[in-house]
Amino acid sequence: MREWWRSLRVTHLSVDRRSLGVFRVLFGLVLFSDLFRRWAELRFWYTNSGLLPNHTLLWRPPASHSFSLFFTVSTEREAGLGFALCAVAYAMFVLGYRTRLAQVLALLARVSLNSRLAVLENGGDMVMDLLCLLTLVLPLGARFSLDAVLVAIRDERAPPSSAKTERAVNRAAPPVQSLAVLGLLLQFATIYYFNAAAKSGAAWRDGSAVHYALHQDKLVTWAGVWMREHLPVQAIHALSWSTLVTEWLGFLLIITPVCVFQARLLAVCLMPLLHLGFALGLNLGGFSPAMMSFFPLLLLAEHWDLLERRFGARVRPLARRLELSVRSGLRWAALPAPVEPPNPARARAWRWISEGAVALLLLAITTEVLNDNAPVPKALRLPQPAWAHAIIEYPRILQGWRMFASEPPRQDSMIYVDATTAGGEHVDPYNQVASDQPFPAGDVVPTHMGQSQYFVMYSDRIGGDGYAAYRQAFGEWLLAYPERTGRAEDCLLAYEVYLVTDKSPAPGELPWPTPLEHKRFMSYRAPHDGCRPVESGTVEPPVAAR
Repeated sequence: MREWWRSLRVTHLSVDRRSLGVFRVLFGLVLFSDLFRRWAELRFWYTNSGLLPNHTLLWRPPASHSFSLFFTVSTEREAGLGFALCAVAYAMFVLGYRTRLAQVLALLARVSLNSRLAVLENGGDMVMDLLCLLTLVLPLGARFSLDAVLVAIRDERAPPSSAKTERAVNRAAPPVQSLAVLGLLLQFATIYYFNAAAKSGAAWRDGSAVHYALHQDKLVTWAGVWMREHLPVQAIHALSWSTLVTEWLGFLLIITPVCVFQARLLAVCLMPLLHLGFALGLNLGGFSPAMMSFFPLLLLAEHWDLLERRFGARVRPLARRLELSVRSGLRWAALPAPVEPPNPARARAWRWISEGAVALLLLAITTEVLNDNAPVPKALRLPQPAWAHAIIEYPRILQGWRMFASEPPRQDSMIYVDATTAGGEHVDPYNQVASDQPFPAGDVVPTHMGQSQYFVMYSDRIGGDGYAAYRQAFGEWLLAYPERTGRAEDCLLAYEVYLVTDKSPAPGELPWPTPLEHKRFMSYRAPHDGCRPVESGTVEPPVAAR
């Protein structure tokens, strides 16, 4: 029993410091990529002249518990300053400078960015928030960081005896043990388990699931369009079944207590390929890169020893030259070393507090998992306490894992605006900025919409009754069209907003979709005394389908 517990501690409660360092760099780059995606559309989503102004979200918040520093900014310049501060926090995180502080700032930035757009979030946003939160108590700056180099410089300047002792301690530094490590393993095993278990529909059984997923024109990439048009049916079936098998395998490889060295190595080599495949065919926002950034945490000390034996002779001289260059730059910049570690009693107290906080967080996550996933038996769906619900909602770490489950939708949809300007033109102010189709009016969704995650989610939701409260802001944004173009003749005399739904072609059928529904859910007519802006558009009931 003692040997089993020791093995469990080594494999499921411990993580190598080198793994933490590599994870920090990769995940920091993922955070940067997420920031840049948002920065590209900053004026649409983070200003009061955009589609989701602050006052709209605060008047009708999408969640009962919400926090974002971006609720305090209104203009593009203010939002740009907020994004610049987020970039500074992320840069500190990637470089590993004042890493403990950088971890807190990165979590604050990430939650603020996401909660401001909680209406448009997807599973990738949840994964990024989870990684920020669950790694908060881990020493991500222990290796491959400016902090580690600064500590080495400090030790060189210390008295010879103490410096020698400190270097010996650093070389023999054991893996980090924390309940957070087990939490990370359980969390990602849970993601794969429920994504696989929820895929119970006919399309996953007969192999047509990837076919239908690639016919989501609002999500598909150009590579995905090529795949659905050129790959044989047998290849599509193989991709569907291999996706399901790989997700089940991911669950087993992450959580297995036996053959851990081989299982982790296989997971690190295999599972990122699954997410690269997702990213190649579908625009899922930050989901694929966020999932891939987790896998360095699976590397054990034995894996690093294997890499050292295999590549150490070639990599070591390059690493040494890089370290000397970094040291030279840090000496020139005269950056202070991180503060000395606290005394043992204080360190023990902090460990108990941090581990208790992790345990509370994992308990809250467990209550959410049990209540938000269809495969969980009803007997296990215990009422979620209010404190657990708050812990889940504030950092946006919801636990409903069901991508394309129980099967991919067999329908596709889009919204388009048919607006008439004072100059007599018909324009679509929305799709001019939201998609590759500047005027996609019609009865079916065009082959490739080319929308970002945020426009995909907005297009998917604004036509639904549950999001009617956000349509007034949409109408105001449409009427501000001449302010964005700088042309007075672009003032809108009228507009109508339609939700178009079509049926995706089944395998073996003609490759174009079939019209299903063409529904108008907003309209506007200028006053009789001329074309001038009004406070909001007029919401009308749906017209009959045609």
